[in-house]
This record gives sequence, structure tokens and C-alpha cells, in this order.
Amino acid sequence: MAKACYRHFGCRVTDQLIYKGMRTLFMENESLRIGILLDKGADIFEFLHKPTDTDFLWRSPQGIVEPARYRETIASGSGSFLDHYHGGWQEILPGGGPTVYRGAELGLHGEVAHLGWDFDILTDTPECVEVRLQVACIRTPLKIEKKLRLEKGKPVLFMEEKVSNQSSEAFEFMWGHHPAIGAPFLKEGVRLFVPAGKAEVHDPRFAESGILEPGMAFDWPHVTVGGKTVDFSLVPGPEAGYSELLYLKDLSQGWYAVLDPKERLGLGFVWPKEVFPYLWFWLVYGRAPGYPWWDRVYCIALEPWTSIPNSLPKAMERGSHTVLKGGESLTVQFNTVAITGLEEVKGIEMDGKVY
Repeated sequence: MAKACYRHFGCRVTDQLIYKGMRTLFMENESLRIGILLDKGADIFEFLHKPTDTDFLWRSPQGIVEPARYRETIASGSGSFLDHYHGGWQEILPGGGPTVYRGAELGLHGEVAHLGWDFDILTDTPECVEVRLQVACIRTPLKIEKKLRLEKGKPVLFMEEKVSNQSSEAFEFMWGHHPAIGAPFLKEGVRLFVPAGKAEVHDPRFAESGILEPGMAFDWPHVTVGGKTVDFSLVPGPEAGYSELLYLKDLSQGWYAVLDPKERLGLGFVWPKEVFPYLWFWLVYGRAPGYPWWDRVYCIALEPWTSIPNSLPKAMERGSHTVLKGGESLTVQFNTVAITGLEEVKGIEMDGKVY
């Protein structure tokens, strides 16, 4: 494995760092600094737009839990994901909610978000840096590899991912990305630009503070609640006091943007819709009583997924799961762009062009 070049200009990689007791990697160019926790799922815990000093990602109240300082008081039936959830952006594979799949007990959000990943530096020049991250699951036969790339003069994180089935058996799974957006970027008046047609409310009720009927469907983004129309594409302030999990469907294209029209600043994602045809929309607007949030959270996550709902058995019942035959692989592009100078977004292209 090559070591990063010692350079303080242009595109660059900073490796061999330990943060909160975990191997940590930074990639940056003139526009972006990307922080990656290699020993915790290769989570992206920082997505910083350098010109405005804006980190778009949410940080949870407990922050990053140092592994050496954590001991379970009692094992949770859903696994330990929430105990270690710091916000940021996770890769979720091979399931959503906790389940048992063909004898493999899987906790909330699967395996890869809990594992340490290996990395290699593929390119390290002032014009371009690229790293390869990879990990093999322990309870399931999947391996995931992703290449992250920054290029000079582009506010875009380019990502190419490959999931491989290393067994001879066909394997059914769910795969998603979980980027959570938070304050200070997230505030009242931020808008969501999502080319979705329908929304479905998670069933059973996701949170005590929910305002929608579990299982109901509506035309995105408007729904009537208590005689009033709620626009779910317009973010309220934390005093709104509710939490929901929605599944956005019938996407015309695979992209979305979260934009502050006043600041003309935002974050956009683009991916092939045929691989991730759904968006899970998790929102907590100030009130989510009890474990794990205790009314301390104001954030959203728009999560591209292969499947709905957040249960592999139920996704299989609906036929929305993904299958890899023995020895088969699936490769996908998934790019993220910092958006400036726009008050609305009509589309995002795979090269990061926003219009």
C-alpha cells in the first residue's frame, strides 16, 4: 500500500491518522474535504465545502464513540448500530432492519457499517486523488469495493462501487446509502428537490411524534394533515416537532438536491435509478421521544436504496430486493456534488453538472 504524498496544495490525501482511536483518512481539493472513518464502516463523517466552511452532514448528540471506551450494558436485539451512530454517511449492506437471513442474524443496517475497511491509494497527484476502499462481510458472503476520487477544480466526490457475491449460492439483499444532513446547514426554508411521484409512509408507526397515518400513500410532496397542507419538500424549523420515515417512489431520474435558496448553497446526489429506484426519507424535526434521540435531534436523511420497506423479508415479499447469483457482481456509479449559485435544481448529471 503506497503512502500518501506529503503535499499541502491541489488534490491530496492524508493517511496514517488516528481519530477517536480509529484509522482515519482525508481527501481534499480546493472545494471539498472528505473525512472517512476506515475502522467504522468507512463512514464519511465530514463532507466539508471549504469556500463556505459548511459541513453538510449531521452529527448526532453522542458524537463519535471511541471503541476502546465503549462497553455494552446489555446486548440489544437490534444490534449496536444506534449506540455507535454519529450521524454522517453510512454504507448499508446487506439489510435494512434487523432480521435473520438463512441462518445469519443481522442487526439494524447490516454488516458493513460495523466493519473496518482496507484501503489503497490509487492516484495521488495535484490534479487527481483516488483511493480504493474494500471490505468482506463476516456473516454473509458479500464483498464491497468502492473507489473515491476528487479532481482539481471540481466540487464533486466521484464514487464507483462494486458488490460481489463470493459464494456459489444466489444471495438476496438490500443495499443503501445513509447520508444524514444537519444544522447549521439544515434550517427552516431549505428545500428538497426530488423527482419522485409518490410517497409511502412506513408501517407500523415509525415514531411516537409521527403526524401521518402508517401505510398511507400520497402524491409527493404534498399531503393534508389536520385540514392543512404540508409540503414535505420544504424543511421546517426544529419547532415543527415531528418525525417520520417515508419511502419515495416512482423516481423519474436518479438524483436529488438539498438546497438553501437564500444562501444558494446545497448538496446533490446522482446515481443510476435502475439500481437504487427508491429514496428513504428519514426526518426528525425536533421531537422524537425516548431512545435513541430523546427529543435532541434535528436532521434529515434522503437515502438511495435498492428496496423498500426497511425489512429484508418484507422487501422480498414485495419483490423489491436485489439478487446476485453465485460469483456475480454489481457495479454502480454514485456521485455527490456541492452546489453553489443556484436557487433551484432541475437535474444533476453523472459528471456533477447541476442545472
